[in-house]
Amino acid sequence: MESSQLLANVSLFRDLSAEELERVRALCVEHHYVRTQTLFSEGQTREAVYFIRKGLIKISKVDVEGREHIVNLLGRGEMFPHVGFFTDDPYPGTAQAVEHSDVLAIGCAAFDRLLMDDPLIARKVMRVMGERIVQLQTKVQDLFISNSHERVLTLLRHLIEEHGRTQHDGVHLRLSITNSEMAMMIGMTRESVNRVWNELRRAGVITGDRGEWIVYPERLP
Repeated sequence: MESSQLLANVSLFRDLSAEELERVRALCVEHHYVRTQTLFSEGQTREAVYFIRKGLIKISKVDVEGREHIVNLLGRGEMFPHVGFFTDDPYPGTAQAVEHSDVLAIGCAAFDRLLMDDPLIARKVMRVMGERIVQLQTKVQDLFISNSHERVLTLLRHLIEEHGRTQHDGVHLRLSITNSEMAMMIGMTRESVNRVWNELRRAGVITGDRGEWIVYPERLP
């Protein structure tokens, strides 16, 4: 995917004209990461915002007891960190490639200069960012007010929305993650995720294996 096309599909830049989008594209630097390679670590000075051209990126945090919690899995066309360009805070989590990944990076300082030079771009971008924050807050609320079965279903719907590929036989999910990693994402034990996942398999909601799941959204409870 070309840089201009990738950025045009990023919701943050959806209201930009072709000329404005080209000014953003000119700031991009491409990076390539192999599986398990770290892009940045939690607490490091935030220097850039990333956009995924290809691959899968895991975002995680470590609690006070040293346990890792996976916050999100991000695929092609997605931006991270979600705090974006509008804060000087350090990176809020650690980003690591789950598989070979190609990303575009835009330096925060360079983007700040662009926004100061062109207030119209700044207004368009900040409006979309505000909407994105509300969406993320809603997802978090939906996840943590539910029971274990509903948490897994919420995660599955999120994975379908963000990473699913619709084909004639269902929605295909090719994700290099384990049930333990899914459990960390939603604050559950691996055993609980296994139990709910097996229930969904028996109900015919999902088939396949960890290499590639096939989900039938119309069968979701």
